[in-house]
Amino acid sequence: MSPPTGSIALNNFLQSKGKLSSLSWVDTSSGPAHEPEWTSVCKIDGNVISSGKGTHKHLSRDDAADQALVILTAEWS
Repeated sequence: MSPPTGSIALNNFLQSKGKLSSLSWVDTSSGPAHEPEWTSVCKIDGNVISSGKGTHKHLSRDDAADQALVILTAEWS
């Protein structure tokens, strides 16, 4: 089984740092209802860390979470 990625990996990382409650998301969709493009913004303590796009909300969140994890790992290590 491969290690978790995306939102799960970010949640696990934040939980290990005692910061899970500081995570919030802003999700928006654009385009036609049958083919939306989602944009998700990942925030920690109200500060924008990263954003991601995808054809489904969970995919855009995973994209943003992967980027946030790289940033936060570098900053908090």
